[in-house]
Amino acid sequence: MITKILWEAFSVALLLYGSYLIYVFLWFSAVRIWDVNTTTAKLTSGLIVGIILLYSSIRWFLKKKKQLQREEQEA
Repeated sequence: MITKILWEAFSVALLLYGSYLIYVFLWFSAVRIWDVNTTTAKLTSGLIVGIILLYSSIRWFLKKKKQLQREEQEA
C-alpha cells in the first residue's frame, strides 16, 4: 500500500517538474525566437501548461474512479 502511495506521489512530482520545464522552454522560446513580449510569453506558456495539467488531472481522476468502482464490484 505504501509503495502505491509513494509511486503516485513520485508521478505527481514528475508531472509538475515536467510542466515547469515545458513552461520555461515555451516562455524562453517565445521571447527569443518569436520576439514576443515577456508578459505575453509567460501568460501564453502558463495557459498551455495549465491546459496540459488540467487534462492530465482529469484523466488521472477518471482512472482512479474506474479503479475504485472495480474494487467495489470485486468486494
